[in-house]
Amino acid sequence: MKKYIIFFLVVLLSVMAFSFDLSFYNSFETLSMGEAFTGISDDVNAIYYNPAGLTNGKGFVFDLPNVSVNMSYGAGSAALKALTHISEIKSVLASTNTTYKVNYFLKNYEQDLLNTNRAVVKANGYIGYSARNFAFGISGLSQGYVKSFVSNDLIPFISLHAKAAAYVEGTGAVAFDISSVKFSLGGTYRYGYVMPDIYSIDDLSVLFVNSSTFEPDLTYEATSNADLGVKISKGSFALGGLWHNVMNSSTPDLRIGTGFITHNLTIGVDFEKLLDNRYSFFRRLHVGIRYVPFDLVRIYGGLSAGWLVGGAELRLGDLKVYGGTYVINAGFHAGYDYQRMYTVGFGL
Repeated sequence: MKKYIIFFLVVLLSVMAFSFDLSFYNSFETLSMGEAFTGISDDVNAIYYNPAGLTNGKGFVFDLPNVSVNMSYGAGSAALKALTHISEIKSVLASTNTTYKVNYFLKNYEQDLLNTNRAVVKANGYIGYSARNFAFGISGLSQGYVKSFVSNDLIPFISLHAKAAAYVEGTGAVAFDISSVKFSLGGTYRYGYVMPDIYSIDDLSVLFVNSSTFEPDLTYEATSNADLGVKISKGSFALGGLWHNVMNSSTPDLRIGTGFITHNLTIGVDFEKLLDNRYSFFRRLHVGIRYVPFDLVRIYGGLSAGWLVGGAELRLGDLKVYGGTYVINAGFHAGYDYQRMYTVGFGL
């Protein structure tokens, strides 16, 4: 029965502790506008969606740090409940009555953690220089991921997976003008280390046989890759393309997008996975909007593979705080194999 206690503690406490390797970085801003950013690519998020967009003439750019916590509803509910009952949990753990401990955690947290739940912690920073015709910079990125599944069977089926990764990236771009049209080319090279199996538990029965299952596996692997981007812009309109994971020998991961960009209103439309026939049209489609009613406030909204997303950001001098919701899409068709996520964070 102690394994139940260990499991709930691991799920509740580890959600803040691990980082992992996404296909590429997804920021609050881009996720909240449906990841429709390939054509827009007008800030540091261009590193990941279209590095050609870095040539926007903003001078020295310091984006340090940006930290966000992202959770599905069940994981977020359980974590919030645990954080607001720390004293109570300490009292329960101090008890020598094992049955009491088990009943406490099952009664208070099992319903929150039923079915699939995810938690992600992200941190990144960027230092660079951007001019009208060239840009360069260096960035750091780490991400954290925990995924768990708990069934409501008589004996719960539990799976738990955690991964970690950290990268250093170098990026650059050049641009030239022909008449009133601007052509930009850019690239990002990333090198990092990934821990793919910190926790990898697929069956509850393993816990009763080997309690060392919960000992983390910190074996890491070196990895590197690159992205290439192009952007064509005229006035407020832009067209962009990204070849993601250039060094990957599998089917090229191509993405295109278009954007309408003004100070107060920005609209983008993207299509991803262009050469992968497994994806349906609406699964590829991403639509987003960014509205700036005041310099202190930014509002985001969008459609990501058939699901509505959105958020808001408040800028107070050098500090920005934000919150919103987005969707992790794992399937090949819009509206299937997804997880609704909620995020809060801050940056400088």
